[in-house]
Amino acid sequence: MYRHGSLVTLVHRGDSLSDKIKYWIKPDIENRIREGAIKAFFNTTVLEIKEGTVVLHNANNNYLELKNDFVFALTGYHPDYDFIRSCGIEIAGTDLSPHQNSETLETNVAGLYVAGSVIAGKNNNSIFIENGRLHGKIIIDSIKRKIKSS
Repeated sequence: MYRHGSLVTLVHRGDSLSDKIKYWIKPDIENRIREGAIKAFFNTTVLEIKEGTVVLHNANNNYLELKNDFVFALTGYHPDYDFIRSCGIEIAGTDLSPHQNSETLETNVAGLYVAGSVIAGKNNNSIFIENGRLHGKIIIDSIKRKIKSS
């Protein structure tokens, strides 16, 4: 998202980025955080997503409400199907792929998009950094078109 002009805030429940992040991606993210281009909250969870804000809770038992326009819930390599369903997203077929418009990546829930390996459900080995990295631009372009037409 950052690479396509978005102001990005990263919220991570761990105390640092995982060593499992691809070796050519992790230093870039760390450098963007260090320089302040991406704001990061570690040891923090998203408590609530509201219209225009996100409520965070950290390990020190502090709460913070941040203004936001969009939330991208990037929950890890294995899709959390219960979470996906709880958002109202329909999951189809034996591959458990979330319902989405293949041209915009918007789900059956208006304004809620999917990206990365979650798109493929159980067939997540079909999404790699080489094609998954394109999802951000597809989503941002869709959002821009919606804003322009409203």
